[in-house]
Amino acid sequence: MIELLEILIISIVQGIGEFLPISSSGHLAVTEHLFGRFGQPLTGSETDFIKLEILLHLGTLIAVLIVFRQRIVDLFGKDLRLIPLLIIGTLPAVVVGLLVKKFAPWIEADLYIISICFAVTGFLLILSRNTDGEKTCSTMTWFDALVIGTVQAVAILPGLSRSGSTIVAGLFRKLRRDEAATFSFLLAIPVIGGIGILELKGLLKPNTEPDAISTHLLLVGMSVSCVVGIAALVWLLDWLKKGQLWYFAAWLFVMCPLTFVLAVLPLQGTLPEKPETQPVLSLEQNTQSQKNSLSVQESLSFPSSDNPSLENNIATQQTDSLATAVENVTESGRENMSPEEAQREYEKIIAEEEAAEQAVIAEEQKRIPLVDEPDKLIPLDPKDRIWITPDGRSVVVLGRIALREGFLELLACRIGTKEHESIISVRVKPFLIHAALLAVGAEPGKPVQQTPQFVPPSGDEIEIIVRWNNPDGHRKETLAQDWVWDAGNSKEDSKRAMSTHWVFTGSMQYKDESGENHYIADESGELFGLSNFVGAILDVPIKSSADNSELLFACFTERIPDRGTPLTLILTPVKNKKRE
Repeated sequence: MIELLEILIISIVQGIGEFLPISSSGHLAVTEHLFGRFGQPLTGSETDFIKLEILLHLGTLIAVLIVFRQRIVDLFGKDLRLIPLLIIGTLPAVVVGLLVKKFAPWIEADLYIISICFAVTGFLLILSRNTDGEKTCSTMTWFDALVIGTVQAVAILPGLSRSGSTIVAGLFRKLRRDEAATFSFLLAIPVIGGIGILELKGLLKPNTEPDAISTHLLLVGMSVSCVVGIAALVWLLDWLKKGQLWYFAAWLFVMCPLTFVLAVLPLQGTLPEKPETQPVLSLEQNTQSQKNSLSVQESLSFPSSDNPSLENNIATQQTDSLATAVENVTESGRENMSPEEAQREYEKIIAEEEAAEQAVIAEEQKRIPLVDEPDKLIPLDPKDRIWITPDGRSVVVLGRIALREGFLELLACRIGTKEHESIISVRVKPFLIHAALLAVGAEPGKPVQQTPQFVPPSGDEIEIIVRWNNPDGHRKETLAQDWVWDAGNSKEDSKRAMSTHWVFTGSMQYKDESGENHYIADESGELFGLSNFVGAILDVPIKSSADNSELLFACFTERIPDRGTPLTLILTPVKNKKRE
């Protein structure tokens, strides 16, 4: 459960930042980043955060309604002409807000943009020093409203204060200070309400996760944001009367470099460290304990770091599986077997399966990669089939077709994990692929962030070429995305392949209770993702979904060879190709 202290901090930041000219969105993004870096990261499902955002905005909306209650009543009386002006001022923000939500949601958490916008807001406040006018809301024109509304639309950028920008715009349109503030906050009513309505659609998604935020904590957050918002509004109006709005610029000029430093510094404990030399050996040492346990864990889902009884669960599952297998042997035409005979029969079946697996591995060792001059490839591991090309530009990996029909969560997975939702299975250990990409100069970025808002994965673009031999022996080659049907944006009768390259996110590490680091991809088997997994080494830099009911990608069946077809995958950082 999210701690009460975190709710209080977020609520206070929202209440202050929504009305003081310092940007609530920018300060909330910085606060969430600090929680993730120095404290307990915010946890919980996306639905929980949508509820929290809606209630915090509702709290600040109530604050506006209370402070400006008389002016709101006057809108339906002596200030009736203000209603169309408010509509004119709101329209630009509606258009820009919907476009940003659809095409650039990542902007909301980009600390570089926030840092710059903090400085821009500070300069705007300084420019407004000693500025005052004679117009009132009753005498302002539709053009005044449009100018202020356009500035409000631009202020959707995080770090660019909505209240500060619109008040300054009103001052430059010759409104009195108090009237500029009044119009700004009346304009905030449809904007804040609109944000809540936009977020409501997220509550329509089925939420299978337990609630991380209890109802009473949500109500506490709403109440705190309301009370703090009222205090911030009264304080701001008092400072405006004294012409001291520009004083807030000092705070913003402090936040600008601090936010930039936070953006530059990498998050500790989220990405595997990039070694200075010998990346393979360094990563191998860091994950030795994981490799020793992969034989037990690789068929399991990624374990949560808050599960202290993981080893006991694994042992229990093995015991249950053994009992079930013995029971099945007894029921499958061998009813007269004693438990001891059934046990021996089961062990025989297991031995046969292991022998077959070893035969496949031995056959795999004889495969020659489908590249020019394969004898010149640089091997990275004596057992796993992974190489670097002689020119040091590309990584070569072997795999097989695992799936030809159905929806997808991954392009490729590690063998024995998620073949039911991946086109390709690969026998290579994930950390070796990560190390190989580092060795050819690829720079890892950051995995997807799902909460409190979606931020797409980032990193160097990686081109994936797949080669295989047809049954007649002719070599074929294609881009991997040509096998992925973009089912979310094209219909069965006009199929369109996915158009984007993957990016090198580098997967993530998590720390268990003993303090030991674990590389997620080694345990989950998620190699090249399509559904925005934090464990994937490569992922698509667009919004997909990890929810089975919302998968956007499916197999482009008619383009994919038969199941079991051996493949050669060639992974090349796009920047390496551009240098050629």
